[in-house]
Amino acid sequence: MSFNLTRRHFIAGTSMLAIAGMSGVRGAWAQENRLRMSWWGNAERADRTNKIIDLFKAANSGVEIDGQSLPGGGDYWTWLATQTAGGNPPDVIQMDYRYIFEYAGRGVLLPLDELIGSTIDLSNWPDDRIGVGRVDGKVYGISLGANTGGLILNQTAWDEAGVAAPQIGTTWEEFAALSAELTSKTPRSGFYGTQDASGHEVSFETYLRQRGKAQYAPEGGLGFDVEDAVAWFTMWSEMRKSGACVPADVQALSQGNVDTSLVTTGKAASGIAQSNQLVAYQKANTDQLGMVSLPVLEGGQPGQYLKPSMYFSLSSKVANPELAGQFLNFFLNDPEAMTILGVERGAPEDPKTREAILPSLDASSQAAVSYLDSISALIGPLPPAPPQGAGEATTVLGTISEEVAFEAKSPEQGAADLHAGMAEALARA
Repeated sequence: MSFNLTRRHFIAGTSMLAIAGMSGVRGAWAQENRLRMSWWGNAERADRTNKIIDLFKAANSGVEIDGQSLPGGGDYWTWLATQTAGGNPPDVIQMDYRYIFEYAGRGVLLPLDELIGSTIDLSNWPDDRIGVGRVDGKVYGISLGANTGGLILNQTAWDEAGVAAPQIGTTWEEFAALSAELTSKTPRSGFYGTQDASGHEVSFETYLRQRGKAQYAPEGGLGFDVEDAVAWFTMWSEMRKSGACVPADVQALSQGNVDTSLVTTGKAASGIAQSNQLVAYQKANTDQLGMVSLPVLEGGQPGQYLKPSMYFSLSSKVANPELAGQFLNFFLNDPEAMTILGVERGAPEDPKTREAILPSLDASSQAAVSYLDSISALIGPLPPAPPQGAGEATTVLGTISEEVAFEAKSPEQGAADLHAGMAEALARA
């Protein structure tokens, strides 16, 4: 589930903050040498992050950083919206490209332009990679790495079944056929060629871009038609019928994170994730994994793009912006911190940093970096930041896709409801 920061929640948060200010509650905990930091991710990310926090504290006597790690998917965004509405946002916020426009537009985030160049050193960064954090001309987020979608493969399972695994440039039609073949030949019980990605936003957006469309139009609103969604849902319905992808009740077991992924739980030989997640996937799996591009549309356009894997943003309520900026700079530039971080949050945006840490990376981390280099021909331009309401629109995609998967709706009805529901979510924002 995703959560949309609506006007109602924002007004409620403003009111509660005013009450807290009058009662002196905020002043009790907003100490200038203490920062609260939030991020989403699994135990692997939490361990790396906490090690960097400990390094920073050791180098800065008297500083305290309270870390809050939550699962990915909707849990983190529900928690963050609730904290924001209650007037108690964390100071350092792990932010996503899908939500940065909303949070910046609501005044929740602090513009970082004055800190960049004085406290935060981005001098080696390409200008366009700084620009991915801009909203309305100001920088509200610093990218922690570049990534793109990818097809996670359980290479052990594909080899075991004697079926050629998908490659870079495999078409959707070929992917469906290979997945069905694996399902029929695998010696594993209850095992399928692929997860059902019909409700996966990255997959849907990539497919739309391959058709020359977009999930969201640059001028606002939706950038695709009902017919595009019909083609998408129909393709996955046919894959369910052929046995290429898991049944609806199996897919429902996944909660949208690495640990409950059907690749990790041993239900599917492939799944779609972000490239930086290959590290966490390999940690969670004993079989050998690999990654190739998402399937392509024959004769279609490049669908993938280099996305900021995630950002660090600062709350507009942070009591000590300078200290928060110093921490971000440490996280981004300290050599020991960079070695600890690796590419788990994406390949570093600074080319010199990426080159410096490459020899120290483990095999899966090096594979994640190599993957980005290998699919350059399939990379298109970065789309505009999703509009306000995009979080709720993503929830609509997940809900409708599940209804189609359980055959409560036909692909045609699901497509019509998807288009209408996503449009309504944007209009309500």
